[in-house]
Amino acid sequence: MNRTISIIGCGWLGLPLSKELAKIGHQVHGSTTQEMKIPLIEGANVKPYLLDINHKGIKNNVFFDSEIIIITLPPSSDNYEENISRLIEAIEYNTISKVIFISSSSVYPNTNKRVKESDAKRIISKHSGVALLDIENQFIKNKNFESSILRFAGLYGPDRHPGRFLKRKSQLAGGMNPVNLIHLDDCLAIIKTIIEKDAWGYIFNACADEHPTRKEFYTAASQSLGLPKPEFTKEDTDFKIVDSSYLKTTLSYQFLHPDPMVDLEAE
Repeated sequence: MNRTISIIGCGWLGLPLSKELAKIGHQVHGSTTQEMKIPLIEGANVKPYLLDINHKGIKNNVFFDSEIIIITLPPSSDNYEENISRLIEAIEYNTISKVIFISSSSVYPNTNKRVKESDAKRIISKHSGVALLDIENQFIKNKNFESSILRFAGLYGPDRHPGRFLKRKSQLAGGMNPVNLIHLDDCLAIIKTIIEKDAWGYIFNACADEHPTRKEFYTAASQSLGLPKPEFTKEDTDFKIVDSSYLKTTLSYQFLHPDPMVDLEAE
């Protein structure tokens, strides 16, 4: 069944997601704060909207005249908590009955073991000052609509090489720690699966099956970018392994990119 879907934020994730959903027949609204992005959104057969959620009164914007909304805003954006409150007000005011909120595996502390959905803690980010678990709860506990939360691991894919930050670092710690990553293709496919299966009211971890060590992975990443091989200190650091078994079982989903190392070898 085709739906009307609004996507907040047509960036690295939101724009290809808009294109994919439009391609399979959904009527898609895509928001941006930059007028220069309008042709890109239109080129994806998506209806573009200039929308600045920093401003009051957004609930009257026809962008919100849809059944489903997907929120891809990174918590690093300014006034994040206020903007989320404003978005929830707009959702309640309009016809939207379903929400997908893109969260992060940063809700888990480094416990040196596998973490499942129930292991999340209220952690205030040092970078944004936001506790993502508080934001998630605003959606999950709201009785005016149904929400599903996706806790993505580290994102990689086109124009987002996993070794890109090595240009700024010559030494890394925790060489034997596992990495937690997910490819853009899987991000898109999982979101499409949630919509197709009407999987609402869930919280899912989303991370590739395999977790190579940091030393193994970033050494290969540096070689694929033609960068000097990174050095690893002897310092031990805490880690976590993000477990996506609940998502795989509930949605009958198999990852398209189960092993990030294979993607490096293919380049």
